[in-house]
Amino acid sequence: MHLTTSALLLAATAVTAHPRSQSSRRPPFQGDFTISQYQLYPENADFDFKTGKLYIGQLWNASLGIYDPYTQQYEVVEFPGISHNPLLNMGGVSIDIRTGRVSLVANGPLEFPTNGANIAGDRWLVSYDAKQKKEVYRVNLTASSQGEYGGFQDVDYDPAGNMFVVGSFPGTLTKVSKDGKKVTPWYLPATINSTNKGLTGIATVGWDLLAYGDASGELWKFDTRAKKGVPMVVPVSGNHNFTPSDAIYLPHKYENKVLLVANSATGVSVFESKDGWKSAKYKGTVPLPLQLDPGAVLVAPVQVGDGIYQIFAYFGDSGLGGQGTAGNRTQFPFHDISDQVDKLLQKCDDDNQRRSQDERIPAAHWYYKGHQRRSEKTTEDEIIETASWYYKGHQRRSEQFEEANVDTA
Repeated sequence: MHLTTSALLLAATAVTAHPRSQSSRRPPFQGDFTISQYQLYPENADFDFKTGKLYIGQLWNASLGIYDPYTQQYEVVEFPGISHNPLLNMGGVSIDIRTGRVSLVANGPLEFPTNGANIAGDRWLVSYDAKQKKEVYRVNLTASSQGEYGGFQDVDYDPAGNMFVVGSFPGTLTKVSKDGKKVTPWYLPATINSTNKGLTGIATVGWDLLAYGDASGELWKFDTRAKKGVPMVVPVSGNHNFTPSDAIYLPHKYENKVLLVANSATGVSVFESKDGWKSAKYKGTVPLPLQLDPGAVLVAPVQVGDGIYQIFAYFGDSGLGGQGTAGNRTQFPFHDISDQVDKLLQKCDDDNQRRSQDERIPAAHWYYKGHQRRSEKTTEDEIIETASWYYKGHQRRSEQFEEANVDTA
């Protein structure tokens, strides 16, 4: 393991901090920013709200980047046998908020270009202690899969510290104990065919694990306390078709009620659940930036400080060592979509409120105008007779209702 430190140039716009996600000791942070770091090439990232550090999976060099947006410092952590190994790339990165440990997934360079046809070679889950600045352990995921499935690309935790690693060829979930000693194939499809692309992203909320990207075109939920993973479909309302994606994310600022899905061709899709992910509603999609590098591909969303960001991988760059290697890029922008996400969430609420009001107003006008016309055409005696019938009828119905309730009790 090797550590290097370099200063970075940061361009950021600050706005009011979100009280639940921002430490009082740090200033608010939001707005577009650019990290200046040679061969960074991000593939995934996660932010530690306790330390204010952004952990980035550096794709081509298979290493870990640690960026502090408040001090503008950057560290690179390299892992012996993994970093700068042409047979490995660094994919998913996740922080265990209980321990502060960072988990990373190293997969192969040919799995995704060949759509799972080539999954040969060792694949790794690495646990890194950021406080002690040392690797805790690594798990050979190929050993547990016996080389039958792969495409391992993301990781998350249950409340007990167990890790769940998602594989995409085909869609699988591997459970790894907190100490890394027990590795269990936790969810496997009925047929194992590595060229059938499945799950691409996972996110945990409490004991529930959300998974997205299966060929079924549905959002799934698993109970991580179960001995084996059993998918349950989360019904999703709204005009939305699930499209190929690379990662999903639950931003802290929305208290795990909003799910962001990185759809590479369209942008970040926004879903909301108000019942603990028993169901969800599609709110809309934040499109890709108008001015986007032609070689950039949306790979993940992430919250940094108070901002929600789109992360782009630059697959179009010419690798200095050939295809599938790092190029000479030094500038890596992170695009803030916080306002667009907030507007989508607010717009749907406003539209629902307006529809409810519009549905009530015409009925109310018709009701009162009709009664006004009838009142003008009736005599005072007729009005009294009608009123007498109205109240007597309601009295009879009330008495019947009370008798029925007594009988039921």
